[in-house]
Amino acid sequence: MTEDADDLLVRIIEIAMRTRADDTGRIRLPTERELSEMLDVQRPTVRDRLTILETLGFVERRQGSGTYLSLPNAQFLQFYFEVSLKLGFFSVDQMQRAMEMIGLEMVSNAAIHARAEDIDLLEATVLKLKQADNINEFVEGQFEFHAGLARACHNPVISLLIDGLARVMRVVLLNRVRMLSMVRGAFDRNVHAYSSVVQALRDHEPELARIAQQECYSLWRREASKISSLNLQE
Repeated sequence: MTEDADDLLVRIIEIAMRTRADDTGRIRLPTERELSEMLDVQRPTVRDRLTILETLGFVERRQGSGTYLSLPNAQFLQFYFEVSLKLGFFSVDQMQRAMEMIGLEMVSNAAIHARAEDIDLLEATVLKLKQADNINEFVEGQFEFHAGLARACHNPVISLLIDGLARVMRVVLLNRVRMLSMVRGAFDRNVHAYSSVVQALRDHEPELARIAQQECYSLWRREASKISSLNLQE
């Protein structure tokens, strides 16, 4: 996409933001003809840019009704990261390191901004982890914990990012949990580490929450090293 095309997308969004909401509270964009006149470009060009915005989730086009500004969803990001992982643009290990960096920032912010109900939900997720009967349930519990941390930050950017990473996060977590399952007691130690995170959040201690979250990641590396040692001994 050229720089001019990018500028055109921004100009369309700017027009949308200057448009008053209708009686239902939704913002209806001008028609393709009106936009082409306002932007001094051909209608097919406008239609092409609206298609891009629709794909990204910024607009919703309704047959016979018009085009409306929309809150973007994470589907495009999910597709982007999933395909990038499959094509080898980044590895599972790189994704895991990125998740750890994001997780440390999330937990620090959550310790400041989390509400009582957010922490209660995280505590309930830890209980699910404790009661998990199989690897898939444990993976889902770990993902729920990360998603819960994102919500506890009360920052829509963080929430959108974690939603966008959801599919590849599950791949990373599955890879990790499969390794944990090979070490006796690893699941229980993992659950205990998450409990420490929740307690730090409940105490509203950002630094302690960060240390507890770091321990979750360090624990995984220690468990992984045990497996490596066993393989070497064999």
